[in-house]
Amino acid sequence: MSLWQQFLSVEIEFHSFGVQHFGALAVFALCMLATVWCIRNFDERQNLLFSRRISIFLVITVVIFSAIKIYFNRFNLVIDLPISLCNLFAILAPLLFWHPNQRRLEVIYFLVMAGTLQAMLTPDLYVGFPSNEFFKYWIVHGGLVVLVIHNIFAFQMYPRLKGIVITFAWVNVYSAALYGLNLLMDANYFYLVHKPGNASILDLLGPWPLYILVAELVAMVFFALFYLPFMFVNKTVQPIKA
Repeated sequence: MSLWQQFLSVEIEFHSFGVQHFGALAVFALCMLATVWCIRNFDERQNLLFSRRISIFLVITVVIFSAIKIYFNRFNLVIDLPISLCNLFAILAPLLFWHPNQRRLEVIYFLVMAGTLQAMLTPDLYVGFPSNEFFKYWIVHGGLVVLVIHNIFAFQMYPRLKGIVITFAWVNVYSAALYGLNLLMDANYFYLVHKPGNASILDLLGPWPLYILVAELVAMVFFALFYLPFMFVNKTVQPIKA
């Protein structure tokens, strides 16, 4: 099988906590180290350019890989629409990150750290390296984490306590709209209809719909945990106002 055939293949299996998984996490760790270097050595203009280029790279990734699936007649409206939070943030990245915004960023921060980061640790991924699905998954998820962490520290827009409440309200409104769309399309975006096929933290939260309610409580706990590092920072550093 040629490299191009492997890239297009849907038969290469991915196994969580295997070599491919840890390899992807290792690459992500290197990207985070590079991001920290940029934060410490770039001025504000350079950091803004860095953020914009990463955001453009994310949306191009989603568009290109979606186009590949459409071209080969593999695009499935039930699973491939960019309306799950990670793909939605990726395709809207230039709009979300082009100009630093405190309130917008803190909502994205809590959702990315509680959801996207968890999706990297327990991936809902079935196709392995070097398939296009593999690359898209890790570029989108890892890129979002890099982008959010970079924006927070490069522009000193530290999450606030009230951001947790705003994020919780926003995600519930979005989930309600998404649930109706799931029923209409017989889909499972945001895992509101059933749990993912691969092992995930949702397996510990009970059957449907109990796991959704428990997940909301767990999300609030995660939001609070990810706010803790900024409790004291907020007292000493004035963030950029929205």
